Amino acid sequence: MLASLARVLTVAAAFAVCAPVATLAAESPQAKPATTKKSTATSSKPAAPAPKKKASAQTKKPAPVPPPPPPPVELIGYVTMPADTFRGGPPSGQFDNDGRRAAEPRFDSQPVEGVSSIKPGSTPGVWWALSDNGFGRKWNSSDYRLCIYLFEVRPRTQAGPDSRTALQAVIELSDPAKFFPWRLTDEVTPERFLTGADMDPESLVAMADETFWIGDEIGPWLLHFSVDGELLGPPVELPDHAHSVDHPLVLAGSEQAKIARTRGFEAMDLAGDGKTLVTILEGVVAGDPPRQLRVQRYDTAGAKWLPGTLIYEVDPDSMSVTDMSRIDGNRFVVIERDDLKGDAARAKRVYSIDLDKGVPGKPLAKKLVIDLLSIGNSHGLAETGAPGAPFRFPFLTPESIQVLDRKHVVIVNDNNYPDTGGRGPTITDPTEWLWLELGNPL
Repeated sequence: MLASLARVLTVAAAFAVCAPVATLAAESPQAKPATTKKSTATSSKPAAPAPKKKASAQTKKPAPVPPPPPPPVELIGYVTMPADTFRGGPPSGQFDNDGRRAAEPRFDSQPVEGVSSIKPGSTPGVWWALSDNGFGRKWNSSDYRLCIYLFEVRPRTQAGPDSRTALQAVIELSDPAKFFPWRLTDEVTPERFLTGADMDPESLVAMADETFWIGDEIGPWLLHFSVDGELLGPPVELPDHAHSVDHPLVLAGSEQAKIARTRGFEAMDLAGDGKTLVTILEGVVAGDPPRQLRVQRYDTAGAKWLPGTLIYEVDPDSMSVTDMSRIDGNRFVVIERDDLKGDAARAKRVYSIDLDKGVPGKPLAKKLVIDLLSIGNSHGLAETGAPGAPFRFPFLTPESIQVLDRKHVVIVNDNNYPDTGGRGPTITDPTEWLWLELGNPL
């Protein structure tokens, strides 16, 4: 695949992370009977005795049922990419959340951050990683160049302390053929590079023909790109004009929003047939029941949405899904999360689902397979937390998952650069890659 990257920006300098290994322990009154008052009336017959009432025991409140223990999961590989990692490119970070331009950009180049989806590359240890939209909002990311990274990742394992993340290449996304029917941020250059103000990429699928499908949240849209990062066709809209509040037609006032901001195609993977995209919206479509997210399928060969929408229902203490990955057949794992981070985080979970057992109109059955706040660390790979305590992955958005086999998965967080709070209130969040071994096979 790399031989055909005509416009890939090759990164000569790699960065490495080596840290000492810390040794952590494995986790892995009875109510009184009613009294009868004596009758004061006179009668020729003796009064019949009042029926005795049974003593009623006080109703005891049942003891709360403790939650089931988390599934056994062990950390077997770990690598941290520092937050302040940059690549070549124009300055960035010059706009605030409302789109106002500051006097100077915050950064001299482009940060390598916001991994929102991963897929294995063509050789072991190499990974495609999708960049998020930049700095968290449409309006503050118009100088962030959207891209797909190619990383070499070598995690720290029980075999040794070394770890490494090396950026091998960058594919910048563009629309030179003008498939986007709306004005882009970059209308000056022939490439028409796409920025975080044009789309918000959240999910990535690498196809057998060396093209990519990307799920976006601004439309939300499905977008098809070449191996060089060029858009290959018009954005695919959701059925029923289900647009987000940031859709160009909604901003122009000609359509009503049905999806909240940043609640589009957050989770997506390829079905077992190799041509059908399975998508899960991050948020509820207007009119749908609370917490029930649409699961929809798009036929890439026939260029059409397939009938039979299913439902994924998030837990009461969760707020959204962030990614999915196929196990086998039409079984998938799905990450769901709350909107908290650090010590306050309570819901960072991975469930398995089976689309073949889905019933339209009813939520899919799901099974908890990973609690990301309770991971065994018997190999001492992670240096966070108290000795002997389970390893926690308490970032706001654990956003990427890839099934390797029925017992092993890789999970990566979106660090929302330059956000803080995952590893401490004043610590800028890094990008952490986890290799996990499941005690119970998927």
